[in-house]
Amino acid sequence: MKLFQTITIALLISTTSFVTFAKNNDDNWELIAQKTVNFQTETDTVEPNGLFKNRQFSKIKIKCIQGTMNFKNMKVIMTDGSEKELKTMTGTLTKGMSTRAWTLPGSEDAKLKRIDMEYKSWGNMTLNAAGVSKKAKIEIWGKKRVQEQD
Repeated sequence: MKLFQTITIALLISTTSFVTFAKNNDDNWELIAQKTVNFQTETDTVEPNGLFKNRQFSKIKIKCIQGTMNFKNMKVIMTDGSEKELKTMTGTLTKGMSTRAWTLPGSEDAKLKRIDMEYKSWGNMTLNAAGVSKKAKIEIWGKKRVQEQD
């Protein structure tokens, strides 16, 4: 029983530490997820962890932290059923670049349910093995929805 409690506490501390480290409290942006993009076109679904993250976001943006990648499609789905396809978000990102912030649909109480993305990393496995190009890594950031105080 003590082992279970110790493991649980360690997991809670490490998760809380990661969330705190990933936050940029100056402008209320929070890291939602990190993804490594393969060299072939792939479709991925990102769901924020409801236990450890505030899922009420007003905006999202994508930042490339390694390699070069190409967005094909992106769609956000909110808990109130509203959806938004971000067609104009398609394009190429290289290391250090980020998209502009996109306003999310839905009511003030709506939470981010998931993000469906289709993307591809530039390069190939041979160039990756030679160290010429690397798989792209991206971060998905959400700006916390500010609740008005009475």
